Amino acid sequence: MNTKLFVRSGIFLALAVVVYFLCRQNPNATINMESGVNLTLPEHVGSFTGKPADVSESEKVILPTDTEFAKMLYTSFGGEQINCQVVLSGGEKRSIHRPETCLPAQGWTKKTSQVIPVKLDDGRTLEVMKLVISRPVEVQPGVRKELTSLFLYWFIGKDITTPHHWYRILHTDWDRVVHGISHRWAYVIVSAPVLDGFVPGGKNQEQTLESLKAFIGEVAPDIMVSKK
Repeated sequence: MNTKLFVRSGIFLALAVVVYFLCRQNPNATINMESGVNLTLPEHVGSFTGKPADVSESEKVILPTDTEFAKMLYTSFGGEQINCQVVLSGGEKRSIHRPETCLPAQGWTKKTSQVIPVKLDDGRTLEVMKLVISRPVEVQPGVRKELTSLFLYWFIGKDITTPHHWYRILHTDWDRVVHGISHRWAYVIVSAPVLDGFVPGGKNQEQTLESLKAFIGEVAPDIMVSKK
């Protein structure tokens, strides 16, 4: 194991243990109902026009009833599609989790993950988690082909954003201990399939990523309430 990674993991584990025991001493933190997100997604983003998408039955069953959603399927003039969704927690922590935990149940396999910077239209730089995922699809009877999709997400708290689930957890527990407040978190997902080889003129992975980054660059300032 890389020495630097080992040290960082040890420090995080030690902090997590300390915070866990402190949280047990302060279980009744006040829930701060103010969030850092705007749940009204814009109708138009660049050349894309959005149409509201339904919350799935599995999400309704699995997630607490006070979880809030905003979902849109955006389509460009040329037929390109981008999915955008915001999930905002209520009073329970289990509303928010790493999106990777849901993907296998939907038939997706994670290939790679990495944090990438995205330049926003308001001048800020946002770090997001980029997943490359794939699953087999039937393109014609008896013929299956692997479809790749790019899945970008980040977490939003009050005056804070992070691409890391562990950092969100640590920050949440720290605020419970030090400030007696349990914040509402949200995560934003922006995704699109890589259609090169599936449809005429379909974009390859690099081109799809650039489209998603441009989309985030415009939509993120509308979603994120905080200007930090």
